[in-house]
Amino acid sequence: MKANTLLMGFFTAVTLAVFIGIGSIFFQKPQQPSLPAYGHVGQFRLIDAQGQPFDSSRLNNKVWVTAFFFTTCSGICPIMTKNLKSLQDMYQSYPDVEFVSISVNPEQDTPQALAAYAQKYAADTKRWHFLTGSREDITRVAVQGFKVGSVDEPIFHSASFVLVDRQGNIRGYYDGTNKDEVKKLSDDLLELYSMKSGLI
Repeated sequence: MKANTLLMGFFTAVTLAVFIGIGSIFFQKPQQPSLPAYGHVGQFRLIDAQGQPFDSSRLNNKVWVTAFFFTTCSGICPIMTKNLKSLQDMYQSYPDVEFVSISVNPEQDTPQALAAYAQKYAADTKRWHFLTGSREDITRVAVQGFKVGSVDEPIFHSASFVLVDRQGNIRGYYDGTNKDEVKKLSDDLLELYSMKSGLI
């Protein structure tokens, strides 16, 4: 009798454990994205350092970081560019990671000037794109696409690095002059890189 009672208790416990396990699978809360989404960059078309049209569709299915700069800037631009160079070197073996630097002074930053600037910082121009274009196009890309800068300033400037995922969604803004912020960017970039599709 005691043995039957113990046996029934054992089977009851096992049955409850099974139902609890199944319930946890079907009723668990969906995983929340760890990185926010700030909107979609949208398509753009500018001019690269070789004087060739650069279409943003080339960045589809890539994880990429964008910065705005100008070659004669002696303040934050050199710091930001050096930090991008460090990220480039860190992710050299990651084929789907790219970088984009967009000039906000197109009157002076010709393709030739961009090429010289890229060479100065040992940029891998196959994966790090230096872009210029008309002021109208750059303003539209910065303000409407990346949501940085201002149309009221002749040379609008932002210290932000902008992280973009494989679908063209903005996933973060980081102070490009701050080492802790750049480290956070690197961590978030790696997280995005590990995801092949969709929001995380």
